[in-house]
Amino acid sequence: MSADPTFREAVLQGEEIELLLDAVQDYAIFLLSPVGQIQSWNRGAERTFGYEAPEILGKHFSTFYGPEDQAARKPQMELSVAESEGRIEDEGWRVRKDGARFWANTVITAWRDKTGVLRGFAKVTRDLTKHREAEERLRQSEEMFRLLVQSVKDYAIFMLDPGGNIATWNEGARRLKGYERDEIVGRHFSIFYPEADVRNGKPGWELEEAIKNGSVEDEGWRVRKNGTRFWANVVITAVFDEHRQLRGFAKVTRDFTERKEKEEAQRALMEQREARLAAEEEKRRAETGYRIAQEANRAKDEFLMTLSHELRTPMTAILGWTRLLPSLPPNEESFRDAVSSIMRGAQLQARLIDDVLDVSRIMSGKLRMSVENIDVAKLINASIEAVRPSADAKGIRITTELAAGLGAITGDPTRLQQVIWNLLTNAVKFTPRNGSVEVRSARTASHVEICVRDSGEGIEGHFLPHIFEPFRQAENPSTRVHGGLGLGLSIVRYLVEAHGGTVSAESEGRGKGATFIITLPVGAVRTAPKPGSLDVPADEMIEKSLRGLRILIVDDDREARQMIRAVLLQAGAEVIAVDTAQRALEELGMRTADVLVTDIAMPSMDGYALVREVREQKQHDQMKIAALSAFPSGRVNATSSGFDEFLSKPIDPFALVDAIARLASQAAPDGSGANS
Repeated sequence: MSADPTFREAVLQGEEIELLLDAVQDYAIFLLSPVGQIQSWNRGAERTFGYEAPEILGKHFSTFYGPEDQAARKPQMELSVAESEGRIEDEGWRVRKDGARFWANTVITAWRDKTGVLRGFAKVTRDLTKHREAEERLRQSEEMFRLLVQSVKDYAIFMLDPGGNIATWNEGARRLKGYERDEIVGRHFSIFYPEADVRNGKPGWELEEAIKNGSVEDEGWRVRKNGTRFWANVVITAVFDEHRQLRGFAKVTRDFTERKEKEEAQRALMEQREARLAAEEEKRRAETGYRIAQEANRAKDEFLMTLSHELRTPMTAILGWTRLLPSLPPNEESFRDAVSSIMRGAQLQARLIDDVLDVSRIMSGKLRMSVENIDVAKLINASIEAVRPSADAKGIRITTELAAGLGAITGDPTRLQQVIWNLLTNAVKFTPRNGSVEVRSARTASHVEICVRDSGEGIEGHFLPHIFEPFRQAENPSTRVHGGLGLGLSIVRYLVEAHGGTVSAESEGRGKGATFIITLPVGAVRTAPKPGSLDVPADEMIEKSLRGLRILIVDDDREARQMIRAVLLQAGAEVIAVDTAQRALEELGMRTADVLVTDIAMPSMDGYALVREVREQKQHDQMKIAALSAFPSGRVNATSSGFDEFLSKPIDPFALVDAIARLASQAAPDGSGANS
């Protein structure tokens, strides 16, 4: 609408423009006369200022200005500038009809005709109150944040430009770093890093990491203005605008020196504690090792004492009877008692030596076993028969309860008989007169169980866990009642475990007997068993079974050589006995033999050298060679060195005859000997 139709027609070019301006509601658009009187009014003006057209047209536009602006003649100044400059833009407070103020953006543009004469002004006003309020809130927030950052004293908080130069500085940074704002702003932040970090490019690397990952956190030494170092926790955050353009970095630094010192002190205390614990542990191990060594020495001393006792005791009878034998008539009872006593003493010593050698082989891992099929019932009965004389002498009753169908298992028959014999011998030894020993056995699908139970002295509870340890005995060596070296049960455990089985001991205590249980796996039964392994030689087996054989004996020990010669002569053999390997070679050079029996350890030339020499001579191809040695490991060495058989000293005369007869039967295919 317009107050002056002539002016209105001059300004507005057509009804379409008037309609367009009148339809605008977000902007107040109206015309002013050259002196500032309102000439038109649109809907936007009505909405912004609150006046309707009839009540505002013709009035001066200064109506919209506050008293302070009117007093300052701001409306007249704006018209003057618009007239001279062509336009003027301003932001400020304006007043609505109801007196309410709003923040306005105004543009006043001078309008002239073709001749340059001023015809009036076009004025556009926009309400920016909300925008102004938002900007004010932002300004206040930024100011509060600036004041907050500036007031923080425990943290160094400052901005870096994209190149890493310091742009802002707070009180915390001044206190922490020692620099005033004027002397640090504009300098590169690498000034805070030790020289080594600067040379290694650490400051630049941290900025790159912040750009790549958004932020980077680090702990390390930093340098103050005065050159002192402090341990710092640093967080650098990259700052981007809405277009992802890098604007700089926010850097927060905190002094962790006190924490670092506490950590170092704690670490030092922990290291001291660990060192102390390690020293205590080392001391404990040393003390434990010392105790173990002391215990080992004590066990060794007790074992040597026991061994000395066990060897000397039968030796007393052997030496005594040996001195008396020449003066005793052969047909007297005392003569036969002397021979029996000597034999028992020698057998006991042989068993003691065998036990010691078995333990040596076990500990060195050199114990060998010959696996074959074993009849379980026959194994048990043979072991019982071996100890029955000792049991009968004490009136001890041995009973058996063997389940039907025990069948066969695979194992070393000699070693398994040794196991059962050891258990039975212990049962008889520790059972008082007129006691009882029970042997039971049963079979399952996977194993055979053999149980030996006695009514003897039993085992103390504190000693039961050590019952299978070598050299351990419940009795004191100097006061014990029963003999032995304390090796039997340790050998039992090893032999059973070597067969894949287990052995355990049970006892309710002193005077309540003991039970030993052996469990052996069945294993795969072989199809070609070796016969006769469990046969025990009887006294009447010495016959003329070696008649027609020529046997050469080589042994540097005169007593052993004469004993072997006497046994073989009694068995019907032709015997040549020599004391050196060289003499044996001389004898063989004159005439061969069916069987050569030689010792291993001999002066000048040992048994190994002898057998190598003989095997190189074709005329002795059919001769069988047996080693007879006291060496515990002789079986492996002898077999691999050309021997046909290994016989261990001491050897029973009957076993010697049987072994040579069996060896000779394997000679030439036609069965002929050297004398044929």
